Amino acid sequence: MSQRVLLCSLDGVRPDAILACHTPTIQRLAREGAHTWKASSVMPSVTLPCHTSMLRGVDVPRHGITSNTFTPLARPVPSLMDAAAGYGKRVGFFYNWEQLRDLAAPGSTKISACYGEAHLFESDQKVADAAIAALQSAALDFVFVYFGHPDEAGHAHGWMTEPYLKAIENADACLAQVLKYWEGIVCIVSDHGGHGRSHGTDCAEDMTIPFILHGPSIAAGRELTEPIFLYDVCPTLAHALGVPACREWDGRIVVEAFE
Repeated sequence: MSQRVLLCSLDGVRPDAILACHTPTIQRLAREGAHTWKASSVMPSVTLPCHTSMLRGVDVPRHGITSNTFTPLARPVPSLMDAAAGYGKRVGFFYNWEQLRDLAAPGSTKISACYGEAHLFESDQKVADAAIAALQSAALDFVFVYFGHPDEAGHAHGWMTEPYLKAIENADACLAQVLKYWEGIVCIVSDHGGHGRSHGTDCAEDMTIPFILHGPSIAAGRELTEPIFLYDVCPTLAHALGVPACREWDGRIVVEAFE
């Protein structure tokens, strides 16, 4: 299998929040593709540890990053972007929370853009605009798009509040714009959820995340029943890209999602 893959990470977005507001793009992808609203994050359910697990295919005890401050891994684990680039794939990385920069080794991305201002509502639109500009100018095989404002809205106003739900609706609209310029597999996932005005615990509101796959070779209209963990994203998308799994990865391919 060798498909183009776009991974969209929605920071801090709970599955029940997606279903509680106007998210036609995400809900359509779930309905038409393979999905679960019951995937599991990792502990601590915090942005950098979670994204490290998402992109490096291992749980937190293996990569050792337990806060939003990056520390070099004692035993390096290649990220999905590193593995894809090493296999000749052209990688794009578009995000608005600068601490994610270490998810790719220097030289792994063909095009990248960061707007370190996820606290601003309009910053997710800037991420979408950068991704669209890149897709119009370069042939990319793996694209990672990160929308960070929903998490910021949760911290500022509370999870499940109107500003938080509006941030998710905006991320959905931004994703819809990007998808106009994309042909291939799309994966939608969140790093963690949240409750009150925070997250980081092992409660269900923090740990339960969406996982959606849509596109060529993906089972249509399938609700996934097997347990799915955040670190399964990495080997699953490598499989879709036709990139051999790295021996350091502990996650598994979500085979149920494929036809």
